[in-house]
Amino acid sequence: MNGIKNVLCFFFIMIILSGCMDKNIEMEQNENEPVQIGKPVFGGELSIPIIQFDTLNPILNDNKSVYYLNKLIYEGLIRLDKNLDAKPVLAESWNVSDDGKEWIFKLRDDVFWHDGKPFTSEDVKFTIDSMKINIIGKESIYNELVKHIKNTKILSKDSIKIEFDNAMNSWIELFTFPIIPKHQFQTTRRVYDAVNIKPIGTGPYKVEAYNKFKSIKLIANDAYWGKKPYIASIIAKRVPDKEAALTLVEAGELDGASATNFDWEKYSENKSLKIYEYVTKEYEFLGFNFRNKMLQDKNIRKALGYGIDRHAIINEVYLGHATVVDAPVYPDSYLYDEEEKKFGKDLLIARKLLKESGWENRDKDVWFENELGQELRLHLLVNRDNAQRLKAAKMISDQLKEIGIDIIIDPVDWKEYERRVRKGQFDIALGGWQLSDIPDLRFIFHSSFIGNTNFIRYSNPDLDKLLNEAAFIKNKQLKKKKYKEIQHFVVDDLPYFSLYFKNSSIIMKQYVKGDILPKPNNIYNNIESWYMKK
Repeated sequence: MNGIKNVLCFFFIMIILSGCMDKNIEMEQNENEPVQIGKPVFGGELSIPIIQFDTLNPILNDNKSVYYLNKLIYEGLIRLDKNLDAKPVLAESWNVSDDGKEWIFKLRDDVFWHDGKPFTSEDVKFTIDSMKINIIGKESIYNELVKHIKNTKILSKDSIKIEFDNAMNSWIELFTFPIIPKHQFQTTRRVYDAVNIKPIGTGPYKVEAYNKFKSIKLIANDAYWGKKPYIASIIAKRVPDKEAALTLVEAGELDGASATNFDWEKYSENKSLKIYEYVTKEYEFLGFNFRNKMLQDKNIRKALGYGIDRHAIINEVYLGHATVVDAPVYPDSYLYDEEEKKFGKDLLIARKLLKESGWENRDKDVWFENELGQELRLHLLVNRDNAQRLKAAKMISDQLKEIGIDIIIDPVDWKEYERRVRKGQFDIALGGWQLSDIPDLRFIFHSSFIGNTNFIRYSNPDLDKLLNEAAFIKNKQLKKKKYKEIQHFVVDDLPYFSLYFKNSSIIMKQYVKGDILPKPNNIYNNIESWYMKK
């Protein structure tokens, strides 16, 4: 289930431990016609890959490609736009109580399931009840999103109240999970037995034909409440893996697929293809062990930051496909504050900070020493099975040598890496998080998570207070203001030195047009505005 969890980002999985169409203008010309402005056209069939899978049941599915496909079939109460701001989908509007624990959703009254039955609040309650249960070891991949829901109460056929156990566990971003039809399953137990179902959703596409071992055909939902998509049908062809999918794109048997490595620029040489790059939620960082007295010195932590050239690492290791940040906040999020980006390679500042803390080159060798003659030496833990991370570690070591810091790389296998991180047996750990769409950084920095996900054992009551306040705030503008404070605090105190978010891309045929805006939680984002023009 690791692949789909990485996409959903529900469990804060540790990688270190594990609208209308934009008026794009196209110019077309032939020998007999003047230049004309291209316009979207209805029709056509888009062929996409689906990696071999077990079920299309969205509650049970753990396949990433099926997760993306289900985004075309099912819908949530809300969706997150390109800036991760909540927008209404099946919910027309919502209100939250003053204590932050109760949410009342007003549902759309013009939505119908693909089989013609009306969508109601009964379906929402049934979905939540189904996701909360555990039947004979079977648990929904969405369980983490609903586990803090204490009660759901139907107020009317188009209104529902949802109560959480604690205000700091309630987030509007939770309600992106897909709503399933109660009438298809009848009981929550049957949801977990329904492996070979033909999906029935409310989305812009519905299933017309389903062959588990060959393909799935979707057609545009003529009764869709929202904008009707231009593309008439989608055929999802079963393929063994991502590499095979890209081969089929090049061969013209598929119209698009996700890139697998960071060398996707090679596809730019093929004039029949186009690359659409986006920032993933895969965040890389250096975590400082606060049990180490040397690293308790903020000057040393900051000197390390000013000694590292992240752009050089991105260019060498990721072929330019990563995005520099100074805090673990998704750079496309409305909460991200570019003004709090402070670090860049500056050896003069780095040496000045070290000197303020008593470290300088006293014996004229390469390394800096303190007054006792102790050399400035630290161990960098990295999992050697991650080629990019290992290469980045070597570059970091070479770069920090320029400011007299001896970085000894400890490359270990995954099991040993996990053990050392858990036990705190490291100076600095090079690692990453698959961050959630839920903007909650308590799991990284809050003192209550020490011994768990706060593996650096960082504790600061001022940051704890800021993180708690941010978790309680439901107003968008107030949350944004609070997150500016958090980012400023993290950049100044530097419990982590943030490196970058990795990028990814999808490769599409040139004749697939429109606003193609892939996002990590939906590579088919905005598909209603795509169209085919061969």
